Amino acid sequence: MRLGRTLGVTIIALGILTACGGSGGNGTDSPGDGHTVHVQAFDKQDYNADGFAADAGEITFEFSQVGVQEHTLTIEGMEDEMRLVVKNGLTDSGRLTLEPGRYILYCDIAGHRASGMEARLTVN
Repeated sequence: MRLGRTLGVTIIALGILTACGGSGGNGTDSPGDGHTVHVQAFDKQDYNADGFAADAGEITFEFSQVGVQEHTLTIEGMEDEMRLVVKNGLTDSGRLTLEPGRYILYCDIAGHRASGMEARLTVN
């Protein structure tokens, strides 16, 4: 009886955690060739990873959308240099030359960043 109740509570807790979302990213830097950053946007207002990495110099950003909701990808402080837009499953791409450092990628559509639609970019 006690085991059944514990199992039931565990299943309910897992269901609640899954339904509430959280980061769709895995918290680790994405793999790549060092010169291209692949970012996916999801309708649940999240990117495919919490962190991305690239080598200093010219970096290509390939931005794709999984779903239909419009999303953007820009870099904090560099909004005038690159703003990628995707919706309805489409893709967009752009290039920037970046020095080594840490940058913040985010969606600038009202409320999306506040919902967690941002990630770090480490440039080595």
